[in-house]
Order: sequence, then C-alpha cells, then structure tokens
Amino acid sequence: MTVQPGRRLLLIGSGWGAESLSRQLREQTNPWQVTACSGRQANPTAGADLLLWLLQEAIEPNALDHELGLWRQQWPQTPLLLVLPAQHRYKRQWLLERSVEGLLDQPAADAIAEALEVLAAGGRVIELQPETTSQHQRRGQGLGHRLLCSGVDQIERELEQINAVLQLAPIHPLQRFVLEGRRRELRMAREVLHLLWGQEPIPQAQASAPAEPLQIVLANRKGLTVLHTVEERLAHAVASLDEAQPSPLLALEALLPDRRRQLFEALLLEFRLLVERLQADPTVASSLWSGQQPLLRERALQQLVGAYTQLPREGALVHLGDALVSSSDLQQEDPELADLLPSLLALIEGRPLLIDGGLQAPDEPAALLHLQRLVSNWLIRNGELISRELLNNCSGWPELRRAVLLPDLLATRQLDQLRNRINSAERWHTLVERPLAIYESRRLLFDIQAGRVEPTMVCDLRDAELRQLSWWQQAFTLLLEARDALAPQVELLINRVGGLMVLLLTRVVGRAIGLVGRGVMQGLGQGLQNAPSSGDQRS
Repeated sequence: MTVQPGRRLLLIGSGWGAESLSRQLREQTNPWQVTACSGRQANPTAGADLLLWLLQEAIEPNALDHELGLWRQQWPQTPLLLVLPAQHRYKRQWLLERSVEGLLDQPAADAIAEALEVLAAGGRVIELQPETTSQHQRRGQGLGHRLLCSGVDQIERELEQINAVLQLAPIHPLQRFVLEGRRRELRMAREVLHLLWGQEPIPQAQASAPAEPLQIVLANRKGLTVLHTVEERLAHAVASLDEAQPSPLLALEALLPDRRRQLFEALLLEFRLLVERLQADPTVASSLWSGQQPLLRERALQQLVGAYTQLPREGALVHLGDALVSSSDLQQEDPELADLLPSLLALIEGRPLLIDGGLQAPDEPAALLHLQRLVSNWLIRNGELISRELLNNCSGWPELRRAVLLPDLLATRQLDQLRNRINSAERWHTLVERPLAIYESRRLLFDIQAGRVEPTMVCDLRDAELRQLSWWQQAFTLLLEARDALAPQVELLINRVGGLMVLLLTRVVGRAIGLVGRGVMQGLGQGLQNAPSSGDQRS
C-alpha cells in the first residue's frame, strides 16, 4: 500500500488512544503517513500537511490557549485538528473563538478520519457536544442560589404542566381563562424570585430550550460555500420544527405546523433564487434586493397554498393562490428586520464579514453562526408578514380557515380575538417598544434552533433609525433620557434626605428620648431613696 503525496500527519498525543488511532489511520484505504510525538519537540523541517492534537485530559483554558499559540508559531501554515476529551467543561463560545481549523468533541475514530479528509481538502470541521449544566457559568452556590434554583424549578414544572393542558384541543373557555391567569402568576412569581435573590432571570426561550450539538462542516473556505452551508442548516432546522411555542410571533403560531414548515421552505427556496441573481450581477444588488422582496413574498404565498389549488368561496370555486395574492398587502416591510444584504455581498465578493465592529473570515464559526441568525431572522419575519395577511383573509373566508389555521381558531370569535391581540401588540411595539429598543441599541432576532423559534436580543447600533422616528415615538426616548438624567440627582436627594433623617433620629430625637429616660430613672432613684424604711415606719 503506497502513501499518496500530501498525506503527512503529525499526531500529538501519547498512550494507547494515540497508538490505536495512529494504527487505524495508517491502515485505512487512503492511508496517512503518521508521525507521533508527545510534545512540541517535533521538528518543523520534517514537514507535515496536518496537525492532530489528541488532548488526553482537560487543561486550564489559559494553558490550552497558550499551547495553541505556540503550535501556531511553530507550524504557521499547517491546519490543526483539536480533539477534546470527555468532560472537558470548556465553554462553547470560548472554543469557537480558538484559531483551529478542526474541533471535535469526544469523537469516534471514524469521525476523526472523516474530519482529516475534510481538512486535507481545504475545508473546516466543528463538532461540539451539547453543553451541560456544569459548563454554564454559575453565579453563586450558596444558600440563596439553591433556594432560587429550587423555587424556579418548581415554577418551571408547573408551567410545563399548564402549557401541556393549554395545547390540548378542545378545552373549555373558562378553564383556558383560569389556566392562562395561573400561568401569568407563575411567571410573575419567577421574576420576583430573581429580584429577591439579586440575579437576573434567564429568558424563557433560553431557559427552556433543549441543548443540541453544534456541527459545522465546510468543504472549503469560500464565501459561497459558507452561504450554501447556512442554507442547508436552515433547511434541516425548518424540517425539524415542532409544535408552536409561546413567542411574540402570534400570526405564525396560528398556522398549522405543516403549513408553517411549508411557508419557511418556500421562503428559503425564493431566497436561494434571489442569491443566485445577486451573484450574477452584484452591481445592482441594492435595487434588486429591495425590489424583489414583495414579489418574493407573493411567490412564497402561492407556493404555500399550491399553484393549482382551488377552494370554494361564496358558492364558487376560486383559484386560491391568485385570490390570496390579490387581496393581500405584501408591499410592506418589517422595520425591525436586520439588514442582510451587506453580509450577502461580502460572501459573494469574497470579503470578510463585519461582526461586532471587527472583520472575520467567512469560514470562522462566529461568522457562519451570525449569518445563519440573520438569514433565519429574515425567514421568520417575512413568514410573520405573510401569516398576518393569511389571518386577514381568513376572517372573511371560512373555508380557508380549515386549510391553514389551527382548530382552535376556526370559530369567528377566537380568530377576531387573535387579530385584535396582534393589532394591539403591533401598536404598542410601534409606539413604545421599538423607539426604546432603537434608543438602547437593541434588536430582537429570531433563530430556528432545536426544533423551535428562539428569540435573541443583540446589540446593534441604530442611530440612523433613531433620527427617522416620528415626534411621538421620540417622546418616549426623551422620557427615558430624562429619567437617566434625573436619576443621579434623585438618588443624591434621597441619600441626603435619608442622611438628614438618620441625623434627626439619632442626634435629636434619640438624645431627647435618652434625656427623658435619664430623668425618669433619676426621679425613680430619688423616690426610692426618700421612701421610709420598714423600721422607721414601726417606730
């Protein structure tokens, strides 16, 4: 068996695990020329096409980072595959920031061989196991922390039971009203617990989201490959969507689960077609992107209901797709939608992405996850816009409700209540929440993770949007600014008044009470001294 050129591997590790892996890599169909060493005593002049560091036991993060830096200095152009041991307790975010081309968490030997093939072809591999409780940062382990965890766990268990009952259909309206009230009480009690013990509550979506592994496999490091990988990951995430979960997306929650998945799949297909057009002519990307958004939503709506589907309406068969498109207003844009076009153009033109004020290569895990979050947010927010138009059409088309809505919304009253909730929430968001979020440089992004839609609040500079707000929206930001400006003065005034009250109580009132008490005691003492004794009384 001959070893092909360019198949030299430097295996860093010792023990039976390294010996077994070295033997397996030498004996496979396309073998590697393996050179084993237990430290940095390897000679760089000998040459190696790949580095495989088999970490036998976990070391301190600072020591691991230092060792990785030394290996980079010694082998600057050689890809490095780091294999982590069991129960390493390294945080996922910290691992993703390390400068390694491959990162495997407790893999099998076959997984290591496959990762080496990807790295040899110029790709990148990241496979991390789900994070456990021990890997998360714990703020306190004292009595208060244990009491907090115990109370929150009890509340979470009862909330899960209530949510399970509320998802049953049908359910009596009075019982639903009582259960929803109990659910609001439990959520408020959870917030009070966090307030009492001085710890910020974990967002409900993050607290209840199940842990899932992270797997990123890039055939090469080009920007378009990263974009195709993001599309494949989102297609897999959309296919695994579960039942509707409580979230701010009220219109999407009203759709049947199959319809919701079909809507996301249609939007993702239209997104791919639009990216291909952008790739063909990047010079008109801005006008093409903005001009195609309404048409994209129209085509996605037609694909959702079917190209040739007909449905009865007022006694006559109507072409469903054309009827929905003609009666829907899909020209509007979501003002909270993050701008995705700059990231797409950076990938198409092979430029690094601007993330959190720094440039990162497209193949970096942080860049890929950031792009996936932006594309997922684009899918979900456009899906919410289309779902709202579907709800509006369902209000005057009873036959359409059975085709797209949940069974609980077939009644006219339930549907009207949901539409009123959506309208009220939209007005409150437009008038209050959005101006405050813009002023505080916050943006809410939605991502599809672990079979559900997860909201995430990120920091985003939005000064240009702040200047475009109307005067009544800016009034709320002025109130917030006035509160921030007056808070130090009010706090100082309260401290001064509190200090004055302490002075009055201790120095004036307390001294006066002490003098009165002393006088009373002296009076009692003199009275006892002047009282006649029993012998004097007998005489």
